[in-house]
Amino acid sequence: DEVFQEVEAGNADFGVVPVENSTEGSVQTTMDMFLTSPLKVCGEVELPIHHFLLAHHDQLAQVQRVFSHPQSLGQCRLWLRTHLPHAERIAVASNAEAARRARSGEDVAAIAGESAGRIYGLNTLAGPIEDRPDNTSRFVVLGREMFSPSGNDKTSLLLSGKDQPGLLFHLLEPLARNGVSLTRIESRPTRQGKWQYAFFIDIAGHIDDPKVQKALSELGPVSDLIKVLGSYPEAVTSA
Repeated sequence: DEVFQEVEAGNADFGVVPVENSTEGSVQTTMDMFLTSPLKVCGEVELPIHHFLLAHHDQLAQVQRVFSHPQSLGQCRLWLRTHLPHAERIAVASNAEAARRARSGEDVAAIAGESAGRIYGLNTLAGPIEDRPDNTSRFVVLGREMFSPSGNDKTSLLLSGKDQPGLLFHLLEPLARNGVSLTRIESRPTRQGKWQYAFFIDIAGHIDDPKVQKALSELGPVSDLIKVLGSYPEAVTSA
């Protein structure tokens, strides 16, 4: 939330937020912020994510509480079940906060990156501890405006419509009819009424592409909401 607020207020030109992880799926708080934020997605990057168990002490057997962001706890679920089955798992707002908390207490540990251990002077008890060695997160860059086409772009949309039989088909059919490839779709509650949902959709192409514009114009009659979250170059993958 703070990243969105800082960019919206003009205190930063850009911000970077996580949107999904290859193990745990979407970062729900980020997706929910897009429902109301005026900011645009202007870039994305995929990064390998490695987690470490950090503590002020150096004894794994002492750990009774583990602090971390909910996504990180989920990404290390099997390791925790195997090596710390009785430790309490406590979700906090960020892994940096988890590392700060781990500085005090002889029964406390944090799941975070190696850099957090260096910053907060913590010992590494174990790591990497993520359940999947290919654990990867996708981050997007937030800004106040979109950029021109790069030639290899992706567009993120937020769509909703009146509850009716075949609603999802009606929302997707204009994309297929115009040859626009769908690369991702997810539904989230709109928080405007019970059982009301919006669809987050990623498509190949830039909002300025003629076939994308035509597809969006055909979506008008079947949609209550068409919000362009941004058009941006496809992810640069970091090994």
